[in-house]
Amino acid sequence: MSAQQLLKRARGVAFLLLDVDGVLTDGKVTFTSDGHEVKSFDIQDGHGLKQLARAGVGIGLLSGRNSPIVDRRAKELAIDEVHQGIADKLPIYEALIARRGLRDQDVAYVGDDAPDLPILKRVGLAVAVRNAHATVKRSAHHVTAKRGGEGAVREITDLLLRARGLTPR
Repeated sequence: MSAQQLLKRARGVAFLLLDVDGVLTDGKVTFTSDGHEVKSFDIQDGHGLKQLARAGVGIGLLSGRNSPIVDRRAKELAIDEVHQGIADKLPIYEALIARRGLRDQDVAYVGDDAPDLPILKRVGLAVAVRNAHATVKRSAHHVTAKRGGEGAVREITDLLLRARGLTPR
């Protein structure tokens, strides 16, 4: 897809929906000796999400796993659309767009693995992170230059801001 086509798709996005593990994080799950889960989030991704929200774009998280750390990060970023422990993501996606009055073409989705494919095949802007599985990359309109958890989300927030004529800061 050309840069112009990508910007055209990005211009129509009113809502950014993100997988968590492998997209907002590097996909690794670490447990401490007392059983607590540890995840790392990229600070620049968070800043980009805040900028995007200020520009009026809705943001949501949709994860196959449950993690209190994700709830905490979402709260820090003022993301109120958080769905965790979802094995079949498509019904949640369909309910979300119906509730918010969105169409498929109004949504950008960022994913990295097979559970993300049904949504990626529907949305207006389907994005795979660089470290995504090959089948996901083939289904995406765009593959990020950066890996999940290492600035890939910031790359997308900057794209969505540029498509609106806003300069990412």
